[in-house]
Amino acid sequence: MPFTEEERRPGLLERTFDRLLLRNTRVAAVQRVSERFRLIDLEGDALQGAAWAPGHKLQVKVAGPFTARTFTPIVFDAVRGHTRLLGYAHGAGPGSDWLRRVQVGDACQVFGPHRSLALGDLAGPVVLHGDETSFGLAAAVVAAMAGRSVPRCVFEVESRAESALALQALGVGTAVLVTRSDEALRMQAASELWSQCSGDGTLFVLTGRAQSIQQARQALKARGVPGSRIVSKAYWAPGKAGMD
Repeated sequence: MPFTEEERRPGLLERTFDRLLLRNTRVAAVQRVSERFRLIDLEGDALQGAAWAPGHKLQVKVAGPFTARTFTPIVFDAVRGHTRLLGYAHGAGPGSDWLRRVQVGDACQVFGPHRSLALGDLAGPVVLHGDETSFGLAAAVVAAMAGRSVPRCVFEVESRAESALALQALGVGTAVLVTRSDEALRMQAASELWSQCSGDGTLFVLTGRAQSIQQARQALKARGVPGSRIVSKAYWAPGKAGMD
């Protein structure tokens, strides 16, 4: 049954939330990187003066009421009031639907940016372990470490070809891409990378699928890597929607 006009109208609580907590922006650019990846530029005076650091999150209202999805900004210019996001439309749902239909000029409300990962000053070696949802973070870290060192990356992905296109568009160079469904190869690739740097003070940043993060953390601790050198954030888990 279709919704009536009254049912579509935002309720008082939602309107109050939007007015007090959300920042109003507009979509300045949309780049179709591949079938499922989109680069989206947002701009607006409401973004000016916002505090941001690599690893912070930005929540985008993709539907209502109170339906938002979380992204990791690649860049954030608080002077101009501009940010860039990479979206991955990996299935059916409000977030993927928004990514497929978003167009230049669309109004867009966002919440944040807010702290999500405590990465520190990124002064030493960094290893990133994640998946497609981690690409935006990887690009932000690469930019932050420019001129000092290059983070080493291993990503478990659904399509290696499509993921390579996305990483190329982001300027993320060398990355090990393994098929998510190949459990043995996935863990082998991660172990080979960890064996090269587990003893040199490297910061290990684990993001993406909750189960993979748990496996990676256990494997790193088995190698003697202290918990102080492991930072993690689960972006998604099978059967759970809207994780941030």
